[in-house]
Amino acid sequence: SLTRPPTTLMVARCFLLTAFALAGAASYQTLRGPGPRVAEGLRRRPAPLLRVEQHESAEEDDDAELARMAVEDAASRRSAAGTAAVRAAAEAAAASAKQALEKGDFAPPSAAVKDKLYKAIKKPKGSMALIGEGSPQLSSATLGGFDLNDPAYLSEQFRIGGCSGVSVRSGERQLAADALRRTSEEQQVAQGEFPGPLPVLAHLDVVDEVQLAQAAADGASAATLSLQLNGAEGTEALMEAAAGYGLESAVRVANAEEVATALSLGAKLLCIGDCSLPQAGELVAELPKDVRSICDVRVRDVRGAWKARDLGFDALIVSDALIEVCIRDRVPPDAVIKAMLAKGSVKYGLGMQKGRLEGAKEQLGSLAM
Repeated sequence: SLTRPPTTLMVARCFLLTAFALAGAASYQTLRGPGPRVAEGLRRRPAPLLRVEQHESAEEDDDAELARMAVEDAASRRSAAGTAAVRAAAEAAAASAKQALEKGDFAPPSAAVKDKLYKAIKKPKGSMALIGEGSPQLSSATLGGFDLNDPAYLSEQFRIGGCSGVSVRSGERQLAADALRRTSEEQQVAQGEFPGPLPVLAHLDVVDEVQLAQAAADGASAATLSLQLNGAEGTEALMEAAAGYGLESAVRVANAEEVATALSLGAKLLCIGDCSLPQAGELVAELPKDVRSICDVRVRDVRGAWKARDLGFDALIVSDALIEVCIRDRVPPDAVIKAMLAKGSVKYGLGMQKGRLEGAKEQLGSLAM
């Protein structure tokens, strides 16, 4: 009386046997593979190789166009008319700095050079540091309520993203007239934290030491000096003045002749620009090991950063390449920086995605192969 009626037990057993049989058949079919008709259909489906080839060809064309534009822009900037325009703007900035000094708006500091930027971008072989720089966008360019033209917001994003330094440009491409001061003040907020404050590079055209005095007063730890704009003697004098204010000198060069001149002046930081990425790669390959190289050449998104890394630069200034990806993919700057710092391979990476935040999940803290 305690057992179920035989009919009920038989039904349950039949149900279980049927379920086991179906499961076994499914497992056998999975191991055996698809039937002949299905398999034939799979064999007839072409592999998507054409899409990869199309992408690689398009990327090569894009790199060639980017190099052509860089050469044309450099020729225009370094022409007689272009140089005169740059000098006129720099002299106007120097005159404004002198007026501010006379009014007592700032006091020229006196400090020893601590080589903060030089040390910060020293990375293992095969690695490259990033130096974040803002790029002026439309007044309506926001991301999650944050203004992409706000120097303080970008400064924090560069630090938490893993950059080794921050560059603040002046002139036509500056984010704001007080961008250097605001960036330096924001970095000091991270005192005693990890990551700590980053060295700040004043990315400007200098023709007078008063500009260096103002940059140092605003909190910069290094400044760019154009060899083409000031010549050998003028650059040497500005390097001495910069050292008196506690500033490192990042001498900007564009060809082999200027590189040789900068090295003869004792420059330890070279900012290579006004040329294409392949041309810059040829220059960095000949530098002494104790000289740090900063690539100031426009690259295209994340993969462009990986290509600069593979050329052997110590650091890359990421500006347009960084902000453009932020706007395109609607991601914050720190996410793009982390993608650039990933162990991404130009050869074996997911090329079809054009570098959209791809790369290994492992982060090295520096851009490594």
